[in-house]
Amino acid sequence: MAFPVKRIVITGANGSGKTHFAARLSDSIPAAQLVSFDAIKLTESWKQKSKVDIQRALAAIVADDSWIIEGGPSLLEQTVNRTDLVIWLDPPFWRRAVRLLIRPWKHRGHTRPELPDGNIDWPVQQYRFAFQSLWRSKAFHQKISAALKNCPSEKLVVCKNTVDLDRVVQRVNEAE
Repeated sequence: MAFPVKRIVITGANGSGKTHFAARLSDSIPAAQLVSFDAIKLTESWKQKSKVDIQRALAAIVADDSWIIEGGPSLLEQTVNRTDLVIWLDPPFWRRAVRLLIRPWKHRGHTRPELPDGNIDWPVQQYRFAFQSLWRSKAFHQKISAALKNCPSEKLVVCKNTVDLDRVVQRVNEAE
């Protein structure tokens, strides 16, 4: 990566650390707008906007010159062709499971900072979601693989651990 990185997509399954890593990476590119795809998709009480509204809002962000967008594979279709770098967070299953186990207790009774108001974390509800996410891990992996099959290798970085994440931050800092 020898050019400045201005448009970054961070994707992965639930619990892979997308939000945390996006915030860390945004420190390296302060001019980039930091966007959670969940903030685009959700209204309140975990209800999703219409597909047309989601696509329209994502298109407006992707049209800008500098952004970091984090989210699952459904954002890839609209972003991959415009991005400078795609970071696929693919940690071990056990690490995702631990993160998904802990997350509802960190924000119990509150809305996580990256979400629109009114999307409150309650452990029972979030554990149901976490179990479904972990159960569908293979399908999630296949969906991301399929969405990235035509992504040029020089634009794609797969991170499986913190060493990989540190290398990405270093490479982005060097490119700036």
